[in-house]
Amino acid sequence: MIMCTDDKASVQTLQYSMLTITPEALSMIRKQDKPIFLELPKLIMNCCFDLQECPSVRIGEPRNERDYEKKIVQEVTVYLPRRLPEFALTITVSSFLGRKRLVVDGWRFF
Repeated sequence: MIMCTDDKASVQTLQYSMLTITPEALSMIRKQDKPIFLELPKLIMNCCFDLQECPSVRIGEPRNERDYEKKIVQEVTVYLPRRLPEFALTITVSSFLGRKRLVVDGWRFF
């Protein structure tokens, strides 16, 4: 994690290195001109194992901001769930029948 200080506003900006955004995804996000957040599905708990499915990428701010950490990734405001595992993820674009959407790549089920 890299920490920088913006002299104009005297506010600390956090650069989060565990998440990257592809150029195509960055272009889609900038067109919306809004922050994004990763939404984790509910944890599936079983007697033998627990399963956490891949998070969804959403445009805008999360409803429960207290459950998220606000980060700056490649000059984009990103809200990450506090319980997000720490491994490298990439936000990229997926296309199906010509419809594009933002997705997370690199997710490992645990």
